[in-house]
Amino acid sequence: MLHTLHPLDPSPFGVVAMLRTRPEELDTAARLAVGAGIRWTREDLLWHHVQPEQGVWRWERYDRELGVLQAHGVNVLGLLCYGTPWAMSIRDAHGNPDIWSLPDLSAWSDYVSAVVERYRGQIHAWEIWNEPNSQTFWHPKPDPREYARLLIAGAEAVKRADPQAWVLGCNTGDVDPWFHRAVFDEGGWDCSDIIGVHPYRPPHTPERTDMVGDLLQLAALSAERGKVKPLWITEIGIASFPGVDGASEWWQAVHVLRYYLLALASGLVEKVFWYDFRDDGGDPNEEQQNFGLLRRDWSPKPSYEAFRLMAQTLEGFEPNGRFELGGDVVCLRFRRGEEERYAVWSSGKNMRRPVPSPSDRVTLLKFPEPARQIEAVDGWVSVDLNSCPLFLVSA
Repeated sequence: MLHTLHPLDPSPFGVVAMLRTRPEELDTAARLAVGAGIRWTREDLLWHHVQPEQGVWRWERYDRELGVLQAHGVNVLGLLCYGTPWAMSIRDAHGNPDIWSLPDLSAWSDYVSAVVERYRGQIHAWEIWNEPNSQTFWHPKPDPREYARLLIAGAEAVKRADPQAWVLGCNTGDVDPWFHRAVFDEGGWDCSDIIGVHPYRPPHTPERTDMVGDLLQLAALSAERGKVKPLWITEIGIASFPGVDGASEWWQAVHVLRYYLLALASGLVEKVFWYDFRDDGGDPNEEQQNFGLLRRDWSPKPSYEAFRLMAQTLEGFEPNGRFELGGDVVCLRFRRGEEERYAVWSSGKNMRRPVPSPSDRVTLLKFPEPARQIEAVDGWVSVDLNSCPLFLVSA
């Protein structure tokens, strides 16, 4: 029997790991997320936390955390991963159960079904494992056939517990057409409602590395099978730290805007989740501690303010093509009903030049500058462009 899937909040604006905090800070996290226009968060429900021993289930932590999110109206993409010690057959170099290897699939299915059943009314979309094409998260080495077995078993367990739930498959680190194709060929295509991907590009901009072109490759793989399934970017980010793959806090904010705008304007991507919501630590020189929109002390980085401006400006708008203005100028169009809004920037040199205007009088919105209004002349306005996107909104 075919089931209609749950309707999902259409907002594209998400983050990762909002709940990595102390219980007394959960409400603070949720309020700051809502204040920035964040409507989705991707949260892992780790098997070894939920079921540390066979027959022992521990729900208190996730009940509490998910309850806070529900109270604030934040939607959750549930990440089902990794192994749990008692269900693993592979041992690591120290002789311990390797929870990043293929688990016992019967036990895995029981875990998935139990989690989905418990949170059936709160979570409607489930992601199966994280970056299985990465040596970090799949031992002893990435194997698309093994992952396909886990994905199929997990998807079947999700649908048994909630036939209307959405299943996200693949969820690869970077765009990996070979891995996607191999998983699809082993049955992973049929059991996935959405295809997940993590197209990290640090320290480069999405234009320089042709992120959209890479996403088109995944869409082409879908088209080969007769249907283009939705793409969700369930992780993307750049750390604000001084290393070779890092950026200044201001440049991180620029990356937030350009990653989201180009991904959404492509028409291929439904949702984007920034990794991550808050810095994981306080060492300014450590990459993994500095991906957040917020610093560890909860103070907002420039990227948080840029995210808020973007979400407030484009919530409810859909991609509507782009203007081809030549050179390094990017001008993207978004539409809601009869209203259009534009996002424009230069991917090269700073410049002043005319660009199309959505109305006779427009408000210019640009982080971190104050809003201002100008008059259009024959449908065009002259504006200063640099690497940071400028939004043009009908006044």
